[in-house]
Amino acid sequence: MRDKVVLAAAIFVITIIIFAVLAPFIATYDPSKIDASNILASPSSAHIFGTDTLGRDIFSRVVYGSRISLVIGFVAVGISVAIGVFIGSVAGYYGRKVDYCLMRFVDMMLCFPTLFLILAVVAVLEPSIWNIMVVIGATSWMGVARLVRAEVLTLKERDYVAAARVMGGSDAWIILKHLVPNAIGPVIVSATLGVGGAILVESSLSFLGIGVQPPTPSWGNILSDGRSTLGVAWWLTVYPGIFITLTVLSYNILGERLRDHFEPRLKR
Repeated sequence: MRDKVVLAAAIFVITIIIFAVLAPFIATYDPSKIDASNILASPSSAHIFGTDTLGRDIFSRVVYGSRISLVIGFVAVGISVAIGVFIGSVAGYYGRKVDYCLMRFVDMMLCFPTLFLILAVVAVLEPSIWNIMVVIGATSWMGVARLVRAEVLTLKERDYVAAARVMGGSDAWIILKHLVPNAIGPVIVSATLGVGGAILVESSLSFLGIGVQPPTPSWGNILSDGRSTLGVAWWLTVYPGIFITLTVLSYNILGERLRDHFEPRLKR
């Protein structure tokens, strides 16, 4: 509450979540309804964000687009966190050859530019929301794996882990009960930052035409629709662009603040 910037970011994130949950009640029009009498109508009291080249209400499409962006962001991050925690905890706990093989695999994955890797996979698969979520999650877990491995390497030398071994605890039980819960702080920070990154990647893919396909509204394909009319209908790109920018920025601010919370040494 003392940090006004973080408070503003949190309020904006909550607002976007409310938009996504209550989209049918907040949207003033059907986002896919074509209205030939209102093509490229400028922002007004009837259409506060204006309309597009098919007469569809931009505000309604932005509100419904928040659903797509948040779902893809949360699910993709959930997939990447699950893969990263598994690989990082196994590598850190067993060490030696297991650690070496898994970390070299992580290094190999990091050699590929993430966006180009996603583009290559999505180009082969059929463009769909589920494919996009899986691809983004399956190509963005490497940072989480490294964070968890570093934490587990330290935690496994603690006395309570040695006591769990003496009591006959299995490796899986020790990892799940003692190591992962105590290494979750950096993971939460990485997940918060990852939501913003996943939303940005989805918007980029939709903008390029290989992401969420029309008529399903997403912030990326709304931006793409406005490319050809940027000179005469600025609202087609400005409003979804503002929502993308503020959403990603808000998640990044929250992630940085969470990092300060979990790392007291970084506090000023």
